[in-house]
Amino acid sequence: MERELTHEELREEAHRLAKDNSRAYTEIAEEIDVTKSAVAKAMTTTGPKFQRLRIRIVELLSDAEVGPRETFLLTD
Repeated sequence: MERELTHEELREEAHRLAKDNSRAYTEIAEEIDVTKSAVAKAMTTTGPKFQRLRIRIVELLSDAEVGPRETFLLTD
């Protein structure tokens, strides 16, 4: 199954997976070699800033493969 997620939906998915898997931020951070603080920010900060980290979290906690997709619209 394939679905598109917004930055916010990706954040929510990472948060849901962490909660469903009963994984502490510290545990997740150790497995993907980042700080607990970075994981916490990725889970709570909206917008694209932590997108790559959220992708890594979702891929760690699920069987899904996440491919980044960005679109820019330039109008005159």
